[in-house]
Amino acid sequence: MTMTLPPPAIDLSGVPASDALTLYTELLRLRQFEDRVYQLFLKGELPGTVHQYQGQEAVAVGVCAALGPDDWITSTHRPHGHALAKGVTMRAAMAELYGRATGCCGGKGGSMHLGDPGVGMVPAIAIVAGGVSIVTGMGLAFRMQGTGQVAACFFGEGATNEGAFHEGVNLAAVQRLPIVYICENNLYGASTPFHRTSLVPDVAARMAGYGIESVIVDGMDVVAVRNATAWAHARARAGAGPTLIEAKTYRFAGHSRGDARKYRSRDEESAWRERDPIDRMAAALLTAGIATEDDLARMADEVAAELTDAVEFARSSPDPLPEQALTDAYTPARTRPVSPAVPRTDVAPPAQERRLTIAEAIREAIAEEMARDERVFLIGEDIGIPGGFGGAFGVYLGLPERFGHERIIDTPISEKAVAGTAVGAALMGMRPIPDLQYSDFIFECMDEIVNQAAKLRYMSGGTMSVPMVLRCPVGTANRGAQHGQSPESYFIHVPGLKVVCPSDAYTAKGVMLSAIRDDDPVLVFEHKLLYGSKGRESAGGMDLTAHVPVDEYLFPIGQAVIRRPGRDITVVATHLTLYRCLAVAEELMHQGIECEVIDPVSLLPLDTDTLIASVSRTGRLLIAHEDTLTGGWGAEVAARIGEHCFGLLRAPIRRVAAHDVPLPVAPVLEQEVVPSMARIRAAIEACVSIG
Repeated sequence: MTMTLPPPAIDLSGVPASDALTLYTELLRLRQFEDRVYQLFLKGELPGTVHQYQGQEAVAVGVCAALGPDDWITSTHRPHGHALAKGVTMRAAMAELYGRATGCCGGKGGSMHLGDPGVGMVPAIAIVAGGVSIVTGMGLAFRMQGTGQVAACFFGEGATNEGAFHEGVNLAAVQRLPIVYICENNLYGASTPFHRTSLVPDVAARMAGYGIESVIVDGMDVVAVRNATAWAHARARAGAGPTLIEAKTYRFAGHSRGDARKYRSRDEESAWRERDPIDRMAAALLTAGIATEDDLARMADEVAAELTDAVEFARSSPDPLPEQALTDAYTPARTRPVSPAVPRTDVAPPAQERRLTIAEAIREAIAEEMARDERVFLIGEDIGIPGGFGGAFGVYLGLPERFGHERIIDTPISEKAVAGTAVGAALMGMRPIPDLQYSDFIFECMDEIVNQAAKLRYMSGGTMSVPMVLRCPVGTANRGAQHGQSPESYFIHVPGLKVVCPSDAYTAKGVMLSAIRDDDPVLVFEHKLLYGSKGRESAGGMDLTAHVPVDEYLFPIGQAVIRRPGRDITVVATHLTLYRCLAVAEELMHQGIECEVIDPVSLLPLDTDTLIASVSRTGRLLIAHEDTLTGGWGAEVAARIGEHCFGLLRAPIRRVAAHDVPLPVAPVLEQEVVPSMARIRAAIEACVSIG
């Protein structure tokens, strides 16, 4: 469906007088707010920068007027108008711009991250197109929960050239999700005209390729926008899937406050000024006899009074306490039951042991949580077809038959959409487990993980959480530079994430259960050669199964395991390298060298206390991992031990890691790159020989 731009006169036929007056008042509120923000910014009262909305008010007001109070929106780096139209108060919005404790995000969001879950607005996402995959997850959550809610996503025309846009709308279309996309086509991506970046002038024309209905409306006509949104909203609630509304509009201000707009002509700006949404609505009210000039003046005065109150409220509000800068990155810890004892390799298993592989343990954990909590679901590629792959490494075998495609959702090959959908669904109360097949593919969705999942809780001032578990197989297996990396270290640098690396079936099941129940995003890195028995030779011939109790237990995130006690040197390792270290420790025992081998399990948070206590006893430390040496997580462990145990060290801290080259495929080359038992043994012997 396509509509041409209507004539300048706004048609109020069929619009109740009260609704028309409300629409006009809302337009005034947005315009006056932005005009005052401009003045305050020039005075130096507002920190950061601002991206203003003058000229586009009809879009935000028209869309939000057609949404229900329980519907949600995502916004952009230009969110002021969206926030006010959705119900964020002027006081809360202005205080946030001032960076005050009374702001809608407690001062942690600022201009580009305005939002308030209390009114159905996710903190605005300042990354272009960042909200498109997020809103997919919100719509999926609403469908799975059966709430009848609709999610609306604002973005500019420039976002339609981002990969996240295409991945997100395609997945939403395939799943027929209750979403309304609103493209605010203001003709410019920053300073670049849209016609220079796209040969298709109308964004709506692209939607046919995804099977999505679209409509073009005059974005300077608040009634036209409201009517189009009402139509799209009805389609979404009826199960007809997403709709795109392309609102042709214009921003009167520059891209940001430092933009002098020299790339636009005065004639162009004057022509669009004649279509000012406020002037046109005022003319329509006067023509229809709904309001008089005095009425319009009175309404403007009332808005001005509200705005003056908001500015005074913001100015008089307190700054956040300095220590609040360190809160809200993570959900406060809850008291949870954990297993009273963590098995070690030197502890005899029970007589009636039940040994599982890591793959079996993870599958069992996921199945138990899906049966226990209907909010838990799986989403990814090649995971939900009965009789299919069961994921790249067969971890999900049997689960599609048990839980069905509504709980185990197959997706296109779209990593950004998979991760973003998980984030959006988690924000709306679900507990997704996205699957990326190989950890190498995680770089396709760094924005969704690092900028969205990790930061939304903090940006919202602690009012929202992202409970999701991202599974990532890592490690070498003769698959080369793009299918064998160990990228865990990239993510321990990101506050807001938790990173775990289980190396045996017992901890794998326990930590997976804890991760699924955690209210923060958890990345679970699993070595692909440890899933079954095929990696036994690479692990020094050690058994890769472990005893897993039948009764429920949780392994706490942030707790290390002493796999083997010793007195001469502390050895810290994960995944396949851990087993090589254990095999070397067994050999060295016959030479009188006793290695204390520690499996950190969690890299973020790191169980520093256990490491410090061990090194304080042994006086020596070796760290081994399959990640590269430079910038690997072992460097962080070494730094922490150096800070706390420097005076106790009897030898320099040593690291054994993959050499700083991309991974080759040929077995003989791969074995040269990754830590071998020979390299580990030589490093331990050299370290013990000192002091």
